[in-house]
Amino acid sequence: MKTIIKKDIRSKAVKVLLVVLTVATISLYGLRSVLAISLFEGLTGSMQSSGWLSPGSDSLMQVHEEVTYEASYLLVKIGSVRFQVIGKTIYDDVPAYRLRAYIDSYSGIPFVNLHAVYETYADARTFMCLQTSNSQKEGNDWVYTTYHFDFNKKTVQWQQSKNGALMKTVDYPLDRDYTDGVSFFYYLRESCKNAAGRRMNLTIPIAVDTIRSSVYVSINEGKEQCETTAYDFTVDSYRLSGHLNFQGFFGITGDFTGWMSPDSAAVPLKGNVKVILGSVVVKLKDIKREHWVPQRSAGK
Repeated sequence: MKTIIKKDIRSKAVKVLLVVLTVATISLYGLRSVLAISLFEGLTGSMQSSGWLSPGSDSLMQVHEEVTYEASYLLVKIGSVRFQVIGKTIYDDVPAYRLRAYIDSYSGIPFVNLHAVYETYADARTFMCLQTSNSQKEGNDWVYTTYHFDFNKKTVQWQQSKNGALMKTVDYPLDRDYTDGVSFFYYLRESCKNAAGRRMNLTIPIAVDTIRSSVYVSINEGKEQCETTAYDFTVDSYRLSGHLNFQGFFGITGDFTGWMSPDSAAVPLKGNVKVILGSVVVKLKDIKREHWVPQRSAGK
């Protein structure tokens, strides 16, 4: 019984750290990976006619972009999350981006040993989730969970296996398009880019495990200076705030704030989310993106 409880706590802790690391950096909770699909390369004309942006467009999505964040709780660094744009592909006849995120707690953190990989296929036109999955280490075992969104049948199929053996399958209704944690990260960035500094209120649908809910976000609330781990100077940013419309584990209140770069890349720079005993702060630690330089704050 103690082993079962311990595994359940570890599993929930993974999801909580995902929320903390990514909602605080404006994204990630409830993510999953998928069967490999060959990258959609060399078909530029077909991609443009099927929904891809036209040549010369100022696209936020940059293949091979990699963004890394570091989370701290009560000034103690607890872990990191890394987002990657793996490539462009076709999924269920839909132009899609293949996205991936890694979450890792740092060694020496009491009661926490989290290592997981999350992968999502997101509609290239809407950033809504087509399929998502995750591989999570639990002791010496690997637990693999997948979610397939069947928009024709209006269902979501949830499957979980351990070390390759199928353990459980659950089907539940799908009433609309949803983001998942990873696609939410990019959906919000695209929304901020398109708003071009105008203040807007967003209600973004999100699927978390078998929960279908939404996230309220107010973007471009004002221009502020922002500190990151990646740079030794403050950078310009737009502030945002939001609320999760579902109850988080370990007392996450649902409220969060964040700061985004005020440019067409809309890079999340910093965020925080409240928990019972304080708040978790997440800062940009590293970014690999061609031709992007943060806007240094005047006089800093």
